[in-house]
Amino acid sequence: MPYDLSRLDLLLVEADSSMQATWRSLFGSLGIRPPTCVPGIAQAWAALADRPAETSTGNKIDALICRWELPGPDGDGGDGGIALARRIRQDPASPNPFLPIIVATSTVTRERVRAALDAGVNEILVLPPSAKALEARLREIIERPRKFVRGENYFGPDRRRQVRGDYAGPFRRGDDKRKR
Repeated sequence: MPYDLSRLDLLLVEADSSMQATWRSLFGSLGIRPPTCVPGIAQAWAALADRPAETSTGNKIDALICRWELPGPDGDGGDGGIALARRIRQDPASPNPFLPIIVATSTVTRERVRAALDAGVNEILVLPPSAKALEARLREIIERPRKFVRGENYFGPDRRRQVRGDYAGPFRRGDDKRKR
């Protein structure tokens, strides 16, 4: 049975007020209650700290949707969304390092996809967003969550979408080789 999306509590990090209205309209069309909206990464971090994963009231944020093209932590650059994802995953003081993260961007290249995955992002959503694409990403993170892995320089969801039992090809991880 599919998850009822109306129960989601989302955090949206979007600096543009007209885009916030677009997002709210999309959420409404999917029956999702209006998200908590913040304009930048500092406000997002504060909102996450106010509603951590381990809360007794159950009042936690279920997923984060943020724009890639946000000002960076020092107010420079345009990769603040990726910097936020990286901080959520790697900062020892992170209120919820396992939080599902969807990054929205209008520019999708192989390098950007790699950078997003390396930062620990769960899903990438191409802008302008459609209700169908947004629902697909939300359902993916909720109904088919991937295991989290920790490596020397990485913590986040397993970047492999599927693990096939019949695959005998080249294994790149030491653990995979030992299992054979």
